[in-house]
Amino acid sequence: MTFEYQKYPPPDIPLQRSSLEPILCEIWKARSFLYASDFETEPLETTEASDYQPFFRFDGNSIYAKNFIGFIQQDEHLLEIYPKVFKDKGVDKGLMLKHIFYWFRYCRKIRFPYAQSNLDSLPEKNIPELLIWLFASQCLEVISQNPFHQYQETAEALATPRGKIDFQAYARNGLARGLYHQIDCVYEPFVYDNQVNRTIKYVCRLLQSVARFGETQEVLRKIVFTLDDVDDLPCSASSLQSVRLNAFFSDYEPILDWCRRFLDQHLYSHRPYELSTWSLLLPMEYVFEDFVAGFIELELPEWKVHPQKSDLYLTDTPKAFQMRHDIFLEHRENTNNRIIVDTKYKMRPVDADDKKKGVSQADLYQVFSYAVRRKCPRVVLIYPNFQEEVRPPEHFEINVDWLEGGKITIMILEIPFWSGRNFGGLQEQLREGLREVLK
Repeated sequence: MTFEYQKYPPPDIPLQRSSLEPILCEIWKARSFLYASDFETEPLETTEASDYQPFFRFDGNSIYAKNFIGFIQQDEHLLEIYPKVFKDKGVDKGLMLKHIFYWFRYCRKIRFPYAQSNLDSLPEKNIPELLIWLFASQCLEVISQNPFHQYQETAEALATPRGKIDFQAYARNGLARGLYHQIDCVYEPFVYDNQVNRTIKYVCRLLQSVARFGETQEVLRKIVFTLDDVDDLPCSASSLQSVRLNAFFSDYEPILDWCRRFLDQHLYSHRPYELSTWSLLLPMEYVFEDFVAGFIELELPEWKVHPQKSDLYLTDTPKAFQMRHDIFLEHRENTNNRIIVDTKYKMRPVDADDKKKGVSQADLYQVFSYAVRRKCPRVVLIYPNFQEEVRPPEHFEINVDWLEGGKITIMILEIPFWSGRNFGGLQEQLREGLREVLK
């Protein structure tokens, strides 16, 4: 186990550089599956060299973690990376995991397949085991309560016509061979043995090869048993590209999202029913941003949330320098009440004599340009707490004579992102704190 921006010394490395670095490069090459679809942002790096990866820096066999959290698991070896907000805080691993999955609950760009009841009963294990357990628990609940049937196109030679006749195939296979009674037809039966259920069954088979705990294995076995009438065939992430779910089966969407992710990692295994290497590495800046946006959307319904709003350019002629706000808020009743929110996952050191209040000059220039271009006089810079006690809000005022209201107010807000003593009270504390500032 290590933390962001921390060295992982050689004696404790379960994965040596010679085996780990090629895997990381392959993960980065395939990043379009995860980062392009889940994070509407510019590329994290512009370097496209075949030996490039942004997750770790190597010094000999020593590993320096960067800004990604998550895990890499290869066979029996596991490397977990935890957020830097917990570093040197004395927070035990179980409590860190509860925080991480509490944040994931509000994330919208990567949907995790679990309900609040799952979150409250998390066993204290490790990140990959928890992901499997949460996926399997939700999957079993969904397939048991809402079995998935689908119209599936089938081509078959029949004695009695069904659906529509494929005349070209009939001329080729029936008439040309003297098999006049075998009519090639295309029809769509409503079947349980379909691509969705086959994929779920195959993914659960894969996860059985890496799950280490008895209760997780038991849930996976129940899923495989429930899908006993479904063909047991190897699948790939591409097999789900043509799958379209109607509203009645919307609860399958997060499950299939994670099936795609599990299958995407399967490229490192040469055996069809073995998941030898898999990983989940997420840039913590975007987890923090996604958490804040999802929290406001769910807990403060009076606000309409626009994540990653990017409809304006800094220049008009030519249109260039596209602006991308982390979060743009509009009050549902008072549409003139608008707020630009910019999340900063960084430590904000504050000295009593520091007039800048720990805010970097570049960050203030950035949000000021946002406010001027959008003619929005309210901006909130949101930071996570790096100490147990959350510091009170502060603000800057910038006089702008030509702007309605005459000034731009930039609020500096530190939110209760974690707590070593009051994890159960974080949700209420954050909800009321945000509501008070935003109103």
